[in-house]
Amino acid sequence: MIGARLAVGTGRVITRMGEAPAFAEGLYEIAESTFAWMVPNGSWGETNLGLINCGRQSVLIDTCWDLHFTREMLEHAESILTKAPITRVINTHADGDHCWGNQLFSDRIITATRACVDHMMHPSPRQLWAIKSSSKLLRCLPLAGLDSLGKYMGDMLAPYEFRKLHVRPAQETFSGEMTITVEGVTLHLIETGPGHTDGDCMVWVPERQAVFAGDILFVGVTPVDWAGPVENIRRGLRRLLELNPEVIVPGHGPLALYSDIQDQVDYWDWLESTLEPMARSGLSPFDASRQCLERHDFRSSAFARWRCPERIFTSACTLYRHWGVTPQTLPGSLGALDHFRKQSLVLR
Repeated sequence: MIGARLAVGTGRVITRMGEAPAFAEGLYEIAESTFAWMVPNGSWGETNLGLINCGRQSVLIDTCWDLHFTREMLEHAESILTKAPITRVINTHADGDHCWGNQLFSDRIITATRACVDHMMHPSPRQLWAIKSSSKLLRCLPLAGLDSLGKYMGDMLAPYEFRKLHVRPAQETFSGEMTITVEGVTLHLIETGPGHTDGDCMVWVPERQAVFAGDILFVGVTPVDWAGPVENIRRGLRRLLELNPEVIVPGHGPLALYSDIQDQVDYWDWLESTLEPMARSGLSPFDASRQCLERHDFRSSAFARWRCPERIFTSACTLYRHWGVTPQTLPGSLGALDHFRKQSLVLR
């Protein structure tokens, strides 16, 4: 990747999702004493982390979806951590693939936005373990798209182990902005949510000219809007540009160029303007999502080359809610499963 040196790699020749890797998985030095754990190709759980060596202490930005992959990252960073152990963890948001590895740091300071902490346990590891366990059965039920749901969720969750996970929420919280200084190194935490989730934040390290964007930015992967409003995501992306960083680490995908940020702004602009008349006409989020993906302006855009295009369905549902158009849904866990069933069918 441009502007980064691979310090140590895992040597994997396929990604967790079984794809050819677009870049080598491992620990990259992206600035002086500043590292990013980069995981190709940025799909479900293929999460980028940050590691900032502050001298005698290190700060970890985000943890993995399970303990196995979190430990793997720590093992590959051992040469750094023996001299500068991790004393603080920062979570950019509450999605499990960015915070469920917190369990390994129960005796360290863990920091996140207040809104992030409120949502760290939804869904729970037990729920995902149950879905993963039942996915094999669902694959054998070619009824109402249950087989599609089983394949979709089974493939998504297969690389991860949730059975022994206990969510460890942050105990230090903030709203707005917060500055942390560790061994003279300044980390500026900037809340951008609600947007991708309710409690998004980015971490800016000005003296290293590096920013860790969390999931307000995906590169080569379709972004998703769980919470909204989309305008907050756009505002966060504009803030990224205003910082004028030399290195931008997205939540998923390779290191970002400024053009990647603009592409994502363009995506949200296109999605809103395309979906709103469909919503006003009474078209369901599912049907509207399928129509969007079939449009010529989508197929001829940079967005069409991004992974996970079916995520448009989740973003459509969020946009509909913010427009006051609320389709009927099933309650509780059944509603969540039905949502992913529909998302799995968007590309059929």
